[in-house]
Amino acid sequence: MQPGNKPEPPDSPRLEASLGGLYGVVAGMWQGTSGRIVRCVPTRWTAAQELADGWLFAKCRRGERARAAAEWRWLHVLPLIGLRTPRPIAWVGRGSRTMLVTRGVAGRPLDAWFVDAAREGWLPQLCAWACREVAPRVRALHAAGLVYRDLYWNHVVALDPRGDAPPTFLDVERVFRPLWRRRRWNVKDLAGLASSLPVAVSGSALLRFLRAYDPAMARDRRWVRAIARKAARIRAHAPRFG
Repeated sequence: MQPGNKPEPPDSPRLEASLGGLYGVVAGMWQGTSGRIVRCVPTRWTAAQELADGWLFAKCRRGERARAAAEWRWLHVLPLIGLRTPRPIAWVGRGSRTMLVTRGVAGRPLDAWFVDAAREGWLPQLCAWACREVAPRVRALHAAGLVYRDLYWNHVVALDPRGDAPPTFLDVERVFRPLWRRRRWNVKDLAGLASSLPVAVSGSALLRFLRAYDPAMARDRRWVRAIARKAARIRAHAPRFG
């Protein structure tokens, strides 16, 4: 954890009752006495702690309290519409500082799977899996009036896309319900996936994904071109933190 004061978690009795045997680990991650940092940027960092039955991950922030609370809410809501997310364990906040704890997710991000599939010769199989498992879930998200805003392949995890395991969606903190220009936001989500492909995928494979998302919209050339233009603009952006 970052250096500084190590306050006790707020509402400790309630947390202890709800977390049971995990309370000590969560408290240690809040205090910085357990866990190791696996990612750090100026206002937030992620710590990981291995347990006998898997991993806990704590996303810690200074500021952005509303965003942290939103992520906690979406981790509970999105599974109700068919999107698997990391299992939420605890949300702790004091002042501007927050910590959101989830269970670890087995598998690897899809951008890594795409690289392996291209190298090993099973890219068409992976594209077919994405059409079958990812596209309908993105459509369910949009049909519920929600958009992701950070929908990239490194935020979609699979145990092994050569099987039938469903994907898990990470980093859901920016999900929101737009009140207008919903089509624009839907285009951005789909363009995020197109722009984050780490290997070359045929145009026909991309069209099959769009048909799996929505057959009628995939026949709309203006819509398809809008996704392609937005994907090009996203690719041109420099990463915020390198």
